[in-house]
Amino acid sequence: MQCQEFDINAAEGVRLLSEINLGGQIFPKGHALTQEDIILFKMFNIRRIKGALMDDSDIDAPTALGIVAAKLCGSNTAFNIDKEGHCQIVSLNKGILMTSSERLSKFNRLHEDFVLNTLEPYSLVEPNQVVAKLEMRMPIIAQAEVDEIIFKLSGNTSLIEVSKVESRRSALIYAKLTGDDAETELFTAAVKNLVTLTSGLELDFDKEYNASYTVESVADEIEQAMRSSHEICFVLPALPSAGRQDVVPSALAQIVDEIACSYLPVLSASDFFVAQKRNHKIICLPHNYGRIHSSLLNETIKQAIFSEKLHAQDFSHLQIPVFKETNILAEDDQKALIMPKNYGTSGRKANIAAIVLAAGQGRRAGRNKLMADIGDNKPLFMNAVEAAIRSDASPVFVITGYHADEMQAFLDEVDVNVIYNPAYHAGVRTSIELGLKSVPNFCNGAMIIPADMPNLTAADLNKLIAKFKPDAEKQVVMFSCHGVKSNPIIWSQSLFDKADIVPENAQMRPVFMEHSDYTVLVDIKDRNKLLDVTFAADIASLVPKEQK
Repeated sequence: MQCQEFDINAAEGVRLLSEINLGGQIFPKGHALTQEDIILFKMFNIRRIKGALMDDSDIDAPTALGIVAAKLCGSNTAFNIDKEGHCQIVSLNKGILMTSSERLSKFNRLHEDFVLNTLEPYSLVEPNQVVAKLEMRMPIIAQAEVDEIIFKLSGNTSLIEVSKVESRRSALIYAKLTGDDAETELFTAAVKNLVTLTSGLELDFDKEYNASYTVESVADEIEQAMRSSHEICFVLPALPSAGRQDVVPSALAQIVDEIACSYLPVLSASDFFVAQKRNHKIICLPHNYGRIHSSLLNETIKQAIFSEKLHAQDFSHLQIPVFKETNILAEDDQKALIMPKNYGTSGRKANIAAIVLAAGQGRRAGRNKLMADIGDNKPLFMNAVEAAIRSDASPVFVITGYHADEMQAFLDEVDVNVIYNPAYHAGVRTSIELGLKSVPNFCNGAMIIPADMPNLTAADLNKLIAKFKPDAEKQVVMFSCHGVKSNPIIWSQSLFDKADIVPENAQMRPVFMEHSDYTVLVDIKDRNKLLDVTFAADIASLVPKEQK
């Protein structure tokens, strides 16, 4: 692409960088000038024009927008290009806009020429409503740059989806201190605010529970609500919580799997807690919720309601690119909608998540082997991450621990799910469990990939995925090289509680005998493919000669 100022006499084929109006005739952004256009421009005394000239490897903005939008769009969405050259992403059904603030922010950092704005995440949207707009600043772009964007988006599920609204049994749990009129008024205002927020979201508030303001009583009432099959439990406290040691968070800590959110940066609403126990969500509203009007707080409540699984990472970044006004497409524009190719549980193809284990310390290597530079300023662990992204696995989870901050600088460049394991020093099993807890329910299985296997390629991983049968209840799929079983391994969802990796001394003894009846071995002849970097000499063998 050549972007420069052109003499008007030599501007045939040059594409305009912005819209130009000459005497009522509109020349849109990206328009390629013809000889007739040049004559008109000269009539208006225009002698030089700023524009861009396409090379053979370039594509125009509408084509690039379509390629990127097809990757962004998920279930119940479609897109078109409007008259202003924006790509409109549209909801096909009434439902909830499922997107992530953190991932939206990351997308807008991928390439300076692309800008994505959306409605507020978890908004209730109507059929044919515009939920997002994608803009490209330049009229043309190199195909290679678009390919790079698509690669960086390939490690996760679709960024923009619309989920159908389903009825959810919900309970209100009052943590009472005095029971006086002032306290009743406090609770009434909070419930009124909550009902207004959730109007149209099909929350069925069919039960109220009363607890005294003690750890044991609050915990007992939450457990009672869950035993009564309430999917969403809202806790309304009589007093503000002063950190994790106070009554409400202490009660949560006794019964839940994880407190995903324990703090919200909103004035008078920092005592906000979100937790999960199996398929139950517990949302502890701020003490003053009835008097708080915060879009961030309300969005976070809806995020907790509609996210399938909750993790602390979900609440770590809260910057949201949104636009407030939107519209319903005209009937003619609806006919021009383009349906993206949505990947899901279609046909007989298995949906396999990938979990890259990158949390270990690697003590036997004498240093942090996963951060060893193996060429092109790329650390060793990114080979496994990129192989997972390029494979048919989705979504991709990267479990970090030791030197997590250093790894994050590289992971910020790709759209994967990064999960920090604070217990990484306790062993790889903790990382496996953390990753498996986050795998969506639509996945048939999960592939566990040690990050210290730098020679694996996407094609290798796809061989494992191809052998996985989506209709088999129990399955283990792994590599075998000259009779020795090797990582990576795919575990079916029914076996997640047993999932493990092959120990490094697997060739010394039988492994996984318990699973032999349903284990599928994929033969691989090249031992080097399965190199597991363990010692300093292994790292040295990977470093390019010019770096030694």
